[in-house]
Amino acid sequence: MTSTLEEETGKLFGGLWTSLSDQQYRESVELFTKRAVANKFDLDWLKGKKCLDAGCGSGRYSVALAIHGAGSVTAVDVSVSGLAEASRRASEFSSIAFQQASVLDLPFEDNSFDFVWSAGVIHHTSDFDRALSELTRVLKPQGKLFLLVYGAGGLRWKAVQALRPVVVDLGMKFIDDAIGIAGLPANNRKHFMDDLFVPIQKLTRFSELTSKLPNLGYGSIDRWTGETFDHESNPIAQLEDIKKLERITHASLGLAETEPQRYLTRLAHATAQMYVDVAERALADKTLSDTNLREIVIGEGNHRIVATKF
Repeated sequence: MTSTLEEETGKLFGGLWTSLSDQQYRESVELFTKRAVANKFDLDWLKGKKCLDAGCGSGRYSVALAIHGAGSVTAVDVSVSGLAEASRRASEFSSIAFQQASVLDLPFEDNSFDFVWSAGVIHHTSDFDRALSELTRVLKPQGKLFLLVYGAGGLRWKAVQALRPVVVDLGMKFIDDAIGIAGLPANNRKHFMDDLFVPIQKLTRFSELTSKLPNLGYGSIDRWTGETFDHESNPIAQLEDIKKLERITHASLGLAETEPQRYLTRLAHATAQMYVDVAERALADKTLSDTNLREIVIGEGNHRIVATKF
């Protein structure tokens, strides 16, 4: 049974995946391979493996696992509409089975899967530790867990978290319309509507992860630090992503019809512009080392890890 918060999260994501074009969807599938290769993950290891995609969203990673020879992929998500879209996108892959379930209460026996994949999911749940425990419970000994969770620090997340209480009063449709007026593509729409409106958004320090995983029975922990092929690739790319927040909030100015909306949109735009200005000043500061610049602008970035269970 899903909670109200999970239902809200599922409804949000379920409505965002449908806007991706077939090409954008294919590109999102291809990111799996590009990131795995860049981080020296042995894709041949997947062949014949029994896999779980925990919080499958659009099914893009389920498709990627199937393409690379997974013996079977069980893909679960809380969103009924999201599962319908994922099933449609993955219809040619008979090795993928979709099922509604929560990562907080997985309907599988202990030690069921060789590989558990959970990307961008457990930081949106009401109980991060319980979700991590459930992923571990269903993983076989010597199995591998891939986990992507949001990292702490950086200017972009600070900008997002400063904007969230403002945009919630403007409403999802208002901001969605602003994203359209700003001319951002559908994959950016998913990106920003997620970050601005998802009910729970936990940021985690890598040190926190490394303290939790051994206690759950994981031995080796391989952190992916190679190319990400996204806005976290470098500080300039991160600045461009923050500028998109400024574009969205600037577009929202023209949508304001009431005095409260006018004040809120001005606040949102001023907030986004402030973070753009700070990022630009950091990039222009020649006294900063590359390490310090990255820490200021990007922070820890999304954590991508592969951990092996004892």
